[in-house]
Amino acid sequence: MGVPRSITLGEAELQAQLAKRFPMQRSLLDTFELQLSDPKLRLDAPARRLATELTLRGSDRRSGRSLQGRLALDYALRFEPADASIRLVQPRIESLQFEPEPGLSPRRSEMAQRMGIALAERLLDDLVLYRVPPERLERLKAAGFRPGTLQVTPAGVEITIEPLAASAVNGASR
Repeated sequence: MGVPRSITLGEAELQAQLAKRFPMQRSLLDTFELQLSDPKLRLDAPARRLATELTLRGSDRRSGRSLQGRLALDYALRFEPADASIRLVQPRIESLQFEPEPGLSPRRSEMAQRMGIALAERLLDDLVLYRVPPERLERLKAAGFRPGTLQVTPAGVEITIEPLAASAVNGASR
């Protein structure tokens, strides 16, 4: 019937989709501003996760001080059937390194690092990485199929294609 068993999103396509979500900016307690930009995505097939490195800029409105650095994290993925999206889940910060700023005390630097890590994890959890195009979703549905499980492989993120009947049976047996 011409329906593939899976669809693979390659690293370049994933990088392009992720880049559309940035720069991203949030504030904490109307005092601290955090901006994430310039994502560099990498597949981590053995761990079945993706890894990303980002530029991080933070500023304290009260003191006028700002910091810049690099944030490295990895995360799993999940498929959200409600909006046919692939979302980042379980982000783990691997490292956060700020460029040294003259006059910044070690205590303030440590506090900025903790706030940056907490904000980044919260900001990135459940972030939409990709949406299955509606026309592709409709073609699958018309043929009696839907996107299923996700797996990170050396070639990219593989989305299995499952029969609609199997998902209805699985849902009814729960």
